[in-house]
Amino acid sequence: MGLAASQARFLAITARKADCEFRSMQIAQDKLSVTRKLSDVTQQYQNALNQKKLVWDYDGTGQNAYNLSYGVLMNPTALNGYTPYLITDRAGAVVLNGPLASAAAVISPDGTPTSSTESGYNSFIQKLASVGVITSATSNNILAGNGTIEYNPNAGYGATPMSKDPSIANNLAAFIYKTSRADYKLNQPTTTFTSSRQDNNACMTSNGSDMSTDEISKLTIGDILSNNVILSFQCGDHNNPDQMITDFINKYLTAEGGYWTQIYNELEAMLGVDVYAKNALSTAKTMIESTFINKDMVRQTEAGAKTATAVTKSREEANTYNQICYSNGTHKDAGSFISINLTNLVSSFLTYFEMCYNGFNTNYTVQTNVADSYYVTDDPNYHFVTSNDDCPSDDLILADYYMQLYNNICHNGWTTNSDIDDENYLENALKNGTYFITSLNDDGYFYQGRYNEVDCVVEVEDSDAIAAAEAEFNAEKTKLTYKEEKLDLEMKNLDTEISSLTTEYDAVKSLISKNVEKVFAMFQ
Repeated sequence: MGLAASQARFLAITARKADCEFRSMQIAQDKLSVTRKLSDVTQQYQNALNQKKLVWDYDGTGQNAYNLSYGVLMNPTALNGYTPYLITDRAGAVVLNGPLASAAAVISPDGTPTSSTESGYNSFIQKLASVGVITSATSNNILAGNGTIEYNPNAGYGATPMSKDPSIANNLAAFIYKTSRADYKLNQPTTTFTSSRQDNNACMTSNGSDMSTDEISKLTIGDILSNNVILSFQCGDHNNPDQMITDFINKYLTAEGGYWTQIYNELEAMLGVDVYAKNALSTAKTMIESTFINKDMVRQTEAGAKTATAVTKSREEANTYNQICYSNGTHKDAGSFISINLTNLVSSFLTYFEMCYNGFNTNYTVQTNVADSYYVTDDPNYHFVTSNDDCPSDDLILADYYMQLYNNICHNGWTTNSDIDDENYLENALKNGTYFITSLNDDGYFYQGRYNEVDCVVEVEDSDAIAAAEAEFNAEKTKLTYKEEKLDLEMKNLDTEISSLTTEYDAVKSLISKNVEKVFAMFQ
């Protein structure tokens, strides 16, 4: 009975040990599979790091790049300089999306080349409006023969290219010169108010000298930038400074005809050359009004008994600080003065605008103390991108754009592709040579070329794809690492069990062997 029990135990241990060793082999295979998967995932991630995409870098700075799309190339905007960058096939036919194809069908229903005429152009424009590419108002404004716009059969076919750049770069000297013209003259605020004590008087100084009424009436933004101009206000009631400061801000600065409002409106019209500039201007305006023109941040000091001392003190403070400065005379009849340095105000605003537009990682800074500030107007080589006064009217720009598009469709024919609006499809089609970009040359003609021959098309790292690949890699790596650690733990437990089973296996085997020997010894 003991021998039989030992034999049964021996068989159970042998079976369990075999199972453990088999599972150990499976785990080793699973670990090898995990290693291979991790290697594959790592290789895919490394490949993703080399992914490139096409972007439209219209200003060549790399700071304002857009994903290359059909709309960027074929919609008249500042991004493409209001000049079409045509997508064309190998035969030179213009590739159109659905709405443009509907308009082109008016010219040539089957897409074959045809003669270009004024009536055909007008029909094309009207169809663009009916399918929603342009508004009816735009259509009416740019139709040939409507007003001063005439159809040009050579637009895009030999006509001298129109300068359509709505902006131009000006260094500080040129910017001051431009803003010194009469159309940048500031009108004196017409609002006046009185206190219970006496009339309130506003006056200005330029470089420390009082300005005459005639000089103030001719004051321009350029004058403010090129001189040290301070606006001062004599307060009648020095016992209620908060109210006087509020009235000064509301009526002389931020009112509809106030100096600050006029300055901002003129600079916005000049510097708001695109949506990004306009957003930056708006943000800079908020920053100025929350710091420089803020009644809660007015610098208040006391002056001597004489009124002259109070005005001198407020002006000295205005020269020192980027704040509205209020100085109160100590004598009851001395009154008080509020002063603001308009030159520092404009310089601070332009500096805030630069930081909001191009980033805050810059040497330019606006601090409370003027001496600690470094305005863009302190840099003679800083370039202000301003509206181009020589640029044609918007209607003429759009008319020329659509004339170029129409003439190219007529001369080269057209085709359509429902997938052309898909950015990935367009990029692949350009890279594999299915489609080309046909752009305007200096000689007035359009020439077909590869995507990498167009100045504004740049191949860059696909940061979005890389970020997505990195996230996928980290998630997969975490999952595989967890699985590997789980297998390691199971392998360790199996090793321990196999070791224990081996010891017991050897002991039982030895016991059986001795029992057999005893049995044989009994019958000898």
